Amino acid sequence: MTETVGASKVRFDKSLGSFNRLWSMFRETKDRIERSESKVIAKWRLFPPEVVYALGAVPYDLLLHEGFTETTVRSIETAGHALEAGLSADSCLWNISATGRVLSRRDSVPVDIFLAAAGLCDISSKSWRIMSRNMGKPFYSMETPIFNANSEERATSFIQEELASVFERLGRRLGYEYSERRLLNEIRRGNVVRKLLLDITTLLSREPPPLAALEYFIAHTTAGDYLQEPDALATILADINREAEARVKQGVSPPEIADKPLRIYYVGEAPQDLRFWNLIENSGGVLIGCDTYLPLFYELIPETGSPMRNFARWIWMMPHHMPSLDRAKTLIPHIKRQRPDAVIIGNVMGCRNLALSDRIMKETFREELGVPVTSIDFSSSDEDVALLEPHIRSFIEMCR
Repeated sequence: MTETVGASKVRFDKSLGSFNRLWSMFRETKDRIERSESKVIAKWRLFPPEVVYALGAVPYDLLLHEGFTETTVRSIETAGHALEAGLSADSCLWNISATGRVLSRRDSVPVDIFLAAAGLCDISSKSWRIMSRNMGKPFYSMETPIFNANSEERATSFIQEELASVFERLGRRLGYEYSERRLLNEIRRGNVVRKLLLDITTLLSREPPPLAALEYFIAHTTAGDYLQEPDALATILADINREAEARVKQGVSPPEIADKPLRIYYVGEAPQDLRFWNLIENSGGVLIGCDTYLPLFYELIPETGSPMRNFARWIWMMPHHMPSLDRAKTLIPHIKRQRPDAVIIGNVMGCRNLALSDRIMKETFREELGVPVTSIDFSSSDEDVALLEPHIRSFIEMCR
């Protein structure tokens, strides 16, 4: 199945019936939110959605749902709204695209509140402030300290205080009083989704991997906000998991996968153009893992003990809070379990997170995993994916 998304034609696996339902759910996000009677809170992609759900509101992964853009002149015009509002032209393209689309009111949703995770991504925080100011909507933020193995107690207490402040301030505006019972309930619902995403990821370590790259990436991204319906999403993910298990038992590969494909683990920011995931398979590879949204489901949140403290410690341990070397070493066990033949590191132009740590990540992965590693950079050009093809294809050929 080929479908046009913006100006890009992408190839889906039409034989995976349950994914068709997931893609429909993904595409219907805005209509679903507009029908909701709850307040909509725009959040950064790796800000845990349980915070929003526990306040009786609806989370909206703004970078995901507003970030995929048309690679045409119209997208440049849309980005102009973000630049005119004060966002730097060298900002991450996801932020420019999302901010431009929201400010232009083109295909945007009725966001009521902007919630930023200060300390994670300064550009995202700035773009949230710009949208808040220009749309006349309130802005809230939560600070998260950078990981330090020697400061667990202090950091966990600090995050607890930040969470309590967010719940108290947002609760006043929403007329919703925080309760540990509600937070624990949302943690349990989130853990169901996390467990299914972990199970699906584990199946990619098998031979043959049962999902194509694009289908796994889309399933993977749902951790950002659970597509506003955790229970409905869990039902679909469970069906995808069952179909994938059946493929493994039958030894069936997805269409378009080469014989004995190179097993690739992807680390870093995702490109805006979905054709990239098809390109991996067109070049003789297969995706067996991706860490773009991994921090939201790489482990479950404990359900016994203090919900607030468990949640605070889990947030502190998310890999993207860690310095580059700690982050790489935290990811290594997850990557090893997938048994990769090679690793690709993706950097998005303007992102100041992974781009600065590219060398450290490369060296650590090569030493600890003993597999070839390459890095690629994404820009805003509609020719971006085509320009990457020779690099990806030659890398895969070299690794055989």
